[in-house]
Amino acid sequence: MEVMPLKKEDGGERVVKMSPWTKSFSKQFKYATVRPVPVMEGYLPGAAKNRLSINEGEISPASRRQRESSIREGTQRRESAARGESRRFSFMSSAAEFNKLLIAHGESQKPEKGSAAKRKPRANKRDRLSSGTFSNLTGKNPRQALLATYIGSSNSHCGKTMLYFTLVSGVLLFLLGFIVGMGVLPVVIDDMIKKALIVSPDGPCFSESDGGMCPGSVQSHYYLWNITNPHEYLEGSQAPELQEVGPFVYNSYEKVYNASFSTNKTMVNYDYTYFWDYSAQDSCEACQDLDSMTIYTVNSAYLTALNQAGGSETSLIMAFLPQVFGGLYDGLKYVVSAVAPNATTEEEIDQLVFAQWANCSVLSNSASTLPAYQENDPYVPEVGAWVNANLDNATFSSGVSAQVAAKLFGRQTAVDASDPFPDPLSFIGAAMMLPEAAFSMMSGLPTEQVAMLKGYFYYVINTYGKMVLTAVVGPPLGDASTGVVIKRTAKELLEGWQDPLMAAFMPGLNISYNLGFHTDLIDAIDDQMASGTLDFSHPYVFNKEAMTGQYKPSEIGELIAFEDLREIQHGNGTSRVHGRSMEPATGFRFYNFREEYNFTMFHEGIQRPITFLRDEKTSTVRKIDALHFKLDPNDMVSCATNATQCVYADSIDGAWNISTVYMTESSGTFPQWSGEGGDPAQGPHLTFNPEHRREWGVDIEPRMGVALKITMPFQYNYFVAPTDVLHQTIWKPNGTSAPDGAWIPNFYYDLQSEISAKDAIKLREGLFILKVITLTLLCGLPLGGIIMVVFSTYKLFFSLDTIEKEKLLKEKLQTRASTVKVNRESMKMAKHDLEKGIKKDPLNRHQYSFTQMTKIPKSSLH
Repeated sequence: MEVMPLKKEDGGERVVKMSPWTKSFSKQFKYATVRPVPVMEGYLPGAAKNRLSINEGEISPASRRQRESSIREGTQRRESAARGESRRFSFMSSAAEFNKLLIAHGESQKPEKGSAAKRKPRANKRDRLSSGTFSNLTGKNPRQALLATYIGSSNSHCGKTMLYFTLVSGVLLFLLGFIVGMGVLPVVIDDMIKKALIVSPDGPCFSESDGGMCPGSVQSHYYLWNITNPHEYLEGSQAPELQEVGPFVYNSYEKVYNASFSTNKTMVNYDYTYFWDYSAQDSCEACQDLDSMTIYTVNSAYLTALNQAGGSETSLIMAFLPQVFGGLYDGLKYVVSAVAPNATTEEEIDQLVFAQWANCSVLSNSASTLPAYQENDPYVPEVGAWVNANLDNATFSSGVSAQVAAKLFGRQTAVDASDPFPDPLSFIGAAMMLPEAAFSMMSGLPTEQVAMLKGYFYYVINTYGKMVLTAVVGPPLGDASTGVVIKRTAKELLEGWQDPLMAAFMPGLNISYNLGFHTDLIDAIDDQMASGTLDFSHPYVFNKEAMTGQYKPSEIGELIAFEDLREIQHGNGTSRVHGRSMEPATGFRFYNFREEYNFTMFHEGIQRPITFLRDEKTSTVRKIDALHFKLDPNDMVSCATNATQCVYADSIDGAWNISTVYMTESSGTFPQWSGEGGDPAQGPHLTFNPEHRREWGVDIEPRMGVALKITMPFQYNYFVAPTDVLHQTIWKPNGTSAPDGAWIPNFYYDLQSEISAKDAIKLREGLFILKVITLTLLCGLPLGGIIMVVFSTYKLFFSLDTIEKEKLLKEKLQTRASTVKVNRESMKMAKHDLEKGIKKDPLNRHQYSFTQMTKIPKSSLH
C-alpha cells in the first residue's frame, strides 16, 4: 500500500492510497482518511508521529463502529488535554526535555526511527526529588507546582528581589539625604568656617611661620590737593584754587608685635604697624617721579603746633621763649666775655651775664648800645634796660635775682623739687597766664616784680619771639620753609619730611609721616620693637585688645581697647571703644552673616565706632555674590540733628570732627568735600575727577564670612584762618556772618581692599563644591530615592505587566488542580499500556502503520 505525503491543503490530514487488491474495501472507501492526533511532540510513550498501524485479523462492522467511536472519543479527549498541556507547560520547549521527565519515572522509551523503541532505566526516588521532576511537583502540591513553573524561575525571582532592594534603598537614600544635608553637613561646614575665621596663635599674622607679618597687602590710592594760587591765597586776594593730583598708589603691609593671648584664648593684645612701598606702575602717568612733582598745600604740622600752643602764633612764640632766652644768653655772653678777665670761669661768666641782664651792671648800659651788637640785634635784651626805658626808672635796676635769671636762661645747677615752676617754659607760662597775686604767692616773688616780668615777657614775644619764629618758619613758600601753606615735593608730602617748627617741639618726630614705615625699615623696626625702644606711644605704632571669637564666633575682632584705652575722650565727652577691628590681624571677619542687617566697625582714623547698614541690593565681586553694606547716614549728621554726635562735637553735616584725634581743628569727610554746603563763596574752589569719588561700602560673602571688597575713602580737611603774627592777610570768606576761616582739603586716600583674582578663584571653587554637596544631599539624594521608590513600587504593584501576571496567576491557581489530575490519569494510562502490553485497539495505542503488516486482513465490510 502506498502512503501519500501530507499536503498543506489537505488540512493537516494524512491521505493513504490503497493498493488495487483491496477493491472490495475500496468500494466503500475510495480513500482511507485518518486524522492524526494533535498531541504534544513526544507526549505519548513510544508514539511515532502520525503513524497508522492495522493489526492482523478481520474487523467486523460492529467492531469497526465501536472502534471508530472509541477513536473519536479518545481523540477528542487527547486533543483537549494536549491543548491544555501545551498552554500550561510551554516552558518545556522540546521533546527531549519531556522525555527526560518521563525517563526519570521509568515510564517512557525514546523511539528510534525504523525500529522498536527501547525502554529506559527507571530513575530512583532520590534522583526524582533532587532534580525536581514534574511528577514530584504535581503529584503532591499543585499550587507549589504552579509557583515553581510561573514565578519560581530564576529571572522572575531575581527581578522581584532587585525591585524590593531598590524600594528599600530609595527610602534609605531619601532619609540619608535629609539627615546628612540638614543635620550633619551644616554642622561640619560651620565648624570648618569657625576654625578658619577665629583668631588664634596659629592663625594668620600671629603664627611663627608668618613672623608677625600678615599675608597679603592692602592697596591705597592717595590724592593730593594742590593749591594752584598759593601767593594770592596768602595775600588774601583770592580764594584758594585746588587741583586734585593722583592717584599715588601704595601697597601697605601690616606686621604684629608683642602678641599676647589670654589663658582661654578668648582675647588677644598686640601692637602693630604698617610698612609700605610705592607702586609706580599702578599710579598716574604724571606720578612716576615723586621727587620732581611740586605741590602747594596746607601744612598740617604747622597747624597742629599752632593749636597745641594755644591757637595763635603769639602763643606759639611763648612756647619758643625758652629758645628765645637761650639766644639772649648767647648774645650777652658774647658781649660780657669780651670785657671779662681771661681767668674768668664758666660759672663766673654766668654770674656776669645774670648781672648784666638784670641791672646792666657789667657794661653800665645796655648791650644794644654797642655798634657790633646792633648789627645782629636791634632790640634791647636786658630786663634792666627795658625797665629804664619803659617804666621811667632812672636806673637799670630791676630787682630780679640771679636765681630767677638762671631759671629763665636754663642755667640752673640744681633743681628744687619743691619748686612749682622748675623750668623756663613753666615759669614763663604761669607768669603770663596766672593772676599776679596767685603767681606771686606760688613763686615767692613780689607782686610788683611779677607785673614787671609779665610786661617784659610781652616785649620779648613781640620782638625777639617774632624774630625767632620768622627765622624758624622761613620765607613764605620757600623750599625748606614751614608755615600755614608750604611747598613740598609729592614724595615728601606722602612719605614724610622733617618740619622745622615741629623739630623744635619734638626733635626727630616726623609728624607728616602719613603712611607709616618704608619696607626698607622692617629690620630696624623689628630690633627697636624687640628692645622696647619703640612702642605704641609712637604715632605710627598702634595697640589693640580684641576678642578672638574662640567661644562666640560672632565676636571675632570685637575691640575691647585701643591704644590701651577702653574709653576715648572726644570734644564733648567720652565714648566706649567698641566695634569690629578694621585691620587684617583681627578684622574683616564676618561669621554667619546671611541674616545680619547691620554691624559696627571701629575706625582708627576717626577713633570712633561707625555703623554699616545692609543694602537692599546684592553685589558681585569677581563673580562672587555678596551682601553689600553701606554707611549709616546718621553717622554723618551734625550734633544739631543727632544728639549722639554731640559727644564728638560734630558741627557740620557730612563731616566728622576729628580735632581731638589730630590735635588741630580738622574734619574727616568723603573725598572732594569742599566745605559746609559746598558754596564756592564760602570755601575753596575744587577741580577734580568725579569718577574718583566713592561712597563707603563693605561687600561680604555671607557663607564663608569673607570681606570681598572694602571701600573707605577718607579726606582730611583743616580749618585755616588768619593768624595774629605771620599770616594776618590769608584769605577768608567775606561777610559779617561768614566764618573766620575756611575748610581746606589737604589730601584723601581711597582704601580699596579687594580679594585677589587667585583667591577669588579658590573661593569660587570652594563655594561651588559646597553648593554641589549641599544640593546633592538635600535635593539629589532625596530625589533619587523618590524616583527609586516610585519606580520599584510601580513595577511591583501597578504596572500592566504585573496586573496581567496577577490575573494569569489567579487563572492558573483555579485550573491547576484539574489539569494536573487529567495529566496524571493520562500518564497512568500510558504507563499501564506499556507495562501490561494489553492488546487493545491499535488506535488506542496510538500506533498507526500500514507498512508493518505481515498478513492481508480480511475485509469485514463485505
